[in-house]
Amino acid sequence: MPGPRGTPWVGVALHLRRDPLRVLLEAAHCYGEVVALGHCPHPLYLINHPTLIQQILDQPAHYTKGPSVRRITPLFGAGLTTSDGALWQHQRPLLTTAWQAPPPGALTAIVVTAASAMLTRWQPHAHSGQPVNLTAAMEDVTWTIMLRVLFGPETPDPGPVVRAAMQTALAVLNRRLWALWALPLIVPTPQNRRLCQALRTLETFVHQQVATRRQQGATPADLVAHLAVLQTAASDAALAPTQVRDEVLTLWIAGHTTMAAALAWIWLLLSQQPASAQRVQEEVRHAPWEALCTAPDLRTLPYTRRVIAEALRLYPPTWVTARTPVSAVDLGGYTMPAGAVLLLSPYTMQRHPAFWEAPERYEPARFLREHTRGRPHYAYFPFGGGPRVCLGRGLALHALQMIVALVLRTYRLRLVPGAPVWPVPALTLRPSRALWCTVERSTARLRSGR
Repeated sequence: MPGPRGTPWVGVALHLRRDPLRVLLEAAHCYGEVVALGHCPHPLYLINHPTLIQQILDQPAHYTKGPSVRRITPLFGAGLTTSDGALWQHQRPLLTTAWQAPPPGALTAIVVTAASAMLTRWQPHAHSGQPVNLTAAMEDVTWTIMLRVLFGPETPDPGPVVRAAMQTALAVLNRRLWALWALPLIVPTPQNRRLCQALRTLETFVHQQVATRRQQGATPADLVAHLAVLQTAASDAALAPTQVRDEVLTLWIAGHTTMAAALAWIWLLLSQQPASAQRVQEEVRHAPWEALCTAPDLRTLPYTRRVIAEALRLYPPTWVTARTPVSAVDLGGYTMPAGAVLLLSPYTMQRHPAFWEAPERYEPARFLREHTRGRPHYAYFPFGGGPRVCLGRGLALHALQMIVALVLRTYRLRLVPGAPVWPVPALTLRPSRALWCTVERSTARLRSGR
């Protein structure tokens, strides 16, 4: 099987830990659709063709998450992202029902309220010219959105202790993710103690929220309330308390971090493409805002949608996923042994020159209907695919579009020059440094309700 030679038996697995994006791109460019990368200690392969990716993602019964998720289970537990088999088959319909329970208008209201509050906080910066930490602002607004989607629109912010716990857990997890050795949490290293304390803080908050809803006994009005009802249900649908914790933290962390990363890349790309930014601004200025802020249909912002799609192509927050075949399977004429780790990378697939002309170039027109016709479905999969496609895909796309439109309807953003920015592959694909910008009020006449 083709692949870089690297170190005997290990191959390029160690290089992959040091610089995964470069290793995966070079492997895809030089060796094709199925690439042997070595052992880690399981046999490791990159799968980089839409047909083969579809074969894997459309048949979840034949693959598990297996070894690839072990280092994130301290935070995600057995949530929807990490579970397999019968447990996942039990969870998915329950979570889908709970996720779809709030009316679409309620989700729109949450996004608009959170984004509007952020824009209000920017007003002093618009007057003084002091820069805004755009990265922190996107993390804050997506934190608030996910908090209120999960726990209800009236839920107050849990405060700095819970926020710090989330940041600590994510920081430690990112270090563990690519470490050569990750000691079990029972080993009381300083890092493990910090992670365990952060997890206890997050779990305490979630359990308190669930207990409150169980005591209220009212009709479920938010996702956690629905899960709390399932927890007490005297049926096969019941979720154990630890399972509720796992699901809530999975949705909260995954939704918050991926949307924040996506927004950071969107703003960076627009800052580098002033003509594109101007076109988005003109589009949102003429949007019927009263209708958009009460209804979820954003088809009146087609160019903004294409900008977001192109940002997700170039810098997908979930930049790699993996599957392990339950038994030996044939892919592209090669036999993948049971227990192997198959890497599926949106980052590399969405740069495949056979499916994307000049793949490194920013070009939202790629997503015009006449250009998408005939393109294989899995040439673009920033939200995964198959039965395990991201549960929050609809919310994420809706929130990204609303936030971008609301910001550019109100302000012009100018990024503060700084050190070069490159993608850092951690739990999500994020910029290498914080982005700062100055904001100034948009003076164009806005149209609403037409």
